[in-house]
Amino acid sequence: METNYCPECGNKLSENTVFCPECGTRISETEKKTKFCSHCGEKIDANAEICPNCGVRLLNPIANSAGKALTQGVAKTDDFIHKYVTARNIIIIFLILIIIGLVVSAPSIIEQLTPYKQVDESYISNPVAGEKVQFDAEYVGPTTWGGGYYYFVYSYITNNDIVRVGDEYVILQGDYLDHDLYGNEGKTVHLEGRFANGGKSKEPLGDDYIYGHWFGAESIEIIG
Repeated sequence: METNYCPECGNKLSENTVFCPECGTRISETEKKTKFCSHCGEKIDANAEICPNCGVRLLNPIANSAGKALTQGVAKTDDFIHKYVTARNIIIIFLILIIIGLVVSAPSIIEQLTPYKQVDESYISNPVAGEKVQFDAEYVGPTTWGGGYYYFVYSYITNNDIVRVGDEYVILQGDYLDHDLYGNEGKTVHLEGRFANGGKSKEPLGDDYIYGHWFGAESIEIIG
């Protein structure tokens, strides 16, 4: 016959005892779970680290704690995944990323969609730097500047194209050969781009000088 002990006071109990006669604890509700010793086979407390019958250590406290912590961590991670990593949340995150991308790229998108403003001689006499504009002008020809910027022993010599709108001159940025206008003097060209910062610049043209604003052409088209 198996000997039972009260889990509260340790009093020896008979087989069918319901209440401990020593402390009054209800045995049927507080009976501890048991297991069998892996060494001697005796039935012992399920949480025992050392078998009271043969003295063999059954549990490694450090390894057991680490195992419990790992198991709990995996369980928490699994709960998190099941709770938050859902198709609905993935779609929401994807939409948020799209919105952020649109907000970041909005200025450049707006800039690309902004049309070129048609301007005339009055605007060109006092242009707004950086504004997207378009206008028709007469191609006058390249400057006759013979100087240049010097870098070490090398000289960088450039001749800039000149166009005219009424009495106003416009100096195209970059070398005249890049514009493919040379030889079309007197023809009308359509220009799209932006005026640069600063006032008028003095540039040589033939035997004289002109004063004009610098213009960064993004599109040049001969129309007549």
